[in-house]
Amino acid sequence: MIYYISEVFYSLQGEGLLQGIPVIFIRLAGCNLMCGFCDTKYAWGKGKKKDLREIIREIEKHPANWVCITGGEPFLQELSPLLDSLKKRKYNVSVETNGTIWQDIRPDWLTVSPKREGCLYFRYGYDERFLKIANEFKYVITDRNDLKLIDRRVKVPIVLQPVDNNIKIAKYIAGFLKKHPKENWYLRMQMHKLIDIK
Repeated sequence: MIYYISEVFYSLQGEGLLQGIPVIFIRLAGCNLMCGFCDTKYAWGKGKKKDLREIIREIEKHPANWVCITGGEPFLQELSPLLDSLKKRKYNVSVETNGTIWQDIRPDWLTVSPKREGCLYFRYGYDERFLKIANEFKYVITDRNDLKLIDRRVKVPIVLQPVDNNIKIAKYIAGFLKKHPKENWYLRMQMHKLIDIK
């Protein structure tokens, strides 16, 4: 199986509820939304062709037992062979998606991060089949209108992440949460940017 890879690297998870754990990242190339605020625009290109064995060899160089498949938009490529290969080797696998492309896979942790651009395809910016299998939803908040995008039916944790750790937006989110407390909504910054690690 061939994949188009933007990069493979080892770091700490900087976002969401798994924040702070050591993770090997597989950043797949290509994206179907290409949001203006994206902080990984370099992943939009075609990437490098790598077969499954090459990817596994690269991953095995690192000591972590968590692997995160991200992008770009990873669901543009068939994930089952990669996921199965990682699970066979006893890795815990998380996957991050914008939720506009469906694949029936079951990683250990699934983050759905709907974007305003996804509303061209779906009412809430994501395929509603993800409602039943996602472990968390993560919304990048660029302005107050992004809070209107959030699907109130989501029962799993919802992470509100101010774009590029913007303090003004973070304070707005904090004020919103204080005024409208919700048990499953959380304000989270991008930790890897705050402490300047890849």
